[in-house]
Order: sequence, then structure tokens, then C-alpha cells
Amino acid sequence: MVALFAAEGLEAQALRRLLSLKEVLDGPWIIHQGTLGRYPVVLVETGVGKVAASAAVAYAKVRFNPAQAFWVGVAGALNPELKTMDLILAQDAVQYDVDITAFGRAPGELATGERFIPADAGLTSKVLRTAQSLGLPIRLGRIASADRFLAHRNEAEEVRRVFAADAVEMEGAAALWTAKRLGLPMALLRAITDQAGSEAPIAFETFLEGASERLAQLIGQVLSS
Repeated sequence: MVALFAAEGLEAQALRRLLSLKEVLDGPWIIHQGTLGRYPVVLVETGVGKVAASAAVAYAKVRFNPAQAFWVGVAGALNPELKTMDLILAQDAVQYDVDITAFGRAPGELATGERFIPADAGLTSKVLRTAQSLGLPIRLGRIASADRFLAHRNEAEEVRRVFAADAVEMEGAAALWTAKRLGLPMALLRAITDQAGSEAPIAFETFLEGASERLAQLIGQVLSS
């Protein structure tokens, strides 16, 4: 069993259609089911934010006990070399903008004492090799997760400077943290929307369809190889 996670309903619906996951299961989240290659697959629409991400990953682990998992979606670029529709594959992630312990912490440090949370090395390597074989533009790097969207370019530049992060979103670090605690191998993959702190694409739904198509192509190939 493989678990796929996507925060936004539009992302999940596009992935469901592109991956031909037709059966909808009941649950606290919308969950689609199907088969990719030789793997049974569930796709969970998680909702936005770290709490939603953590809860959905834990629920999927308990209900389905998947052998591996992939978190897919979109992110804003912090690295100026990243362009719209490029892929960023997390080597690790950091939740940087909230103090979650009453006793204080170093900048970027989680309450557990982990500063950066690694993605599963084996899955990440497989995704990277597959993307490269398909000729997809992909970068292995660091993803920063926040409790809010970065609205200003100066903020984005500061996050880039302090954490050396390549992209920013709102769920990845929490998803990896929960997966690691539960012993679930997870890869974190995002398509770039734009430069963080700039305006989003005008036709965002059209962009999301194209990004989901690229993500589905890659995940489908990973699971069939």
C-alpha cells in the first residue's frame, strides 16, 4: 500500500483524475483509492497547515498502514534559480516560524530538538532518479514550512538567508515529522508556483492542473518502475 497526500482539494482532485483513482472512501478526509502499477494506492486530501498534515498522516498510518508515502503539491520558490513548474524534492524540511515549546528554542528548532527533518533517503533517491530519466526539471534541496503564506519579498529573502531553504509551503515539515515518528518512509515533492513574496499566477487553477499533471506523471512512473 502507498499513501499519497495533497493539501488542496483542487490538487487532490486533479491527481485523482490523472492517476485514475476512482473509488472514494469515507473518513474524516476525502480519500481516493485505486492501483498504480503493482501498488494499491490511497490519496488523502488533507487540508492546509501543519495540524491538518500531522493528523492526516497519522490517520492514514493507522487505517491503511502504508509501506511508503509521498506528499505532493506546490510551493513558492526561495531559491532564485527555481522557475515556475520546476520541481523541488526535499532532502529535509524545517518548520521555522512558530515557537511550539513553552521553554523557548533556537531559531528553526522543533520542540523535539530536531532542527531539520530529513525525508526518507531511499524514496527521495528513487524520485530523483526517475525525474531525471524523464527529463523533468528537478532540484534536491531544503523546504521550509510556515504557518502562513509569505506575503513580502523581504520575508522570503530572510528565510532563504537564515535557513538556506529553496522553497516554502505550509505542511511539509509537519508531514515528515509525523511520518518519521510513526516509522513511515515519506518523500516530499513540490511544484514551484512562483517566487515567494510575489503575486501568484493569475490563472492559478490552470497552473495547478499543469503542476498536478507533472506530479502525477512522476509519481506514476516511480510506482511503476
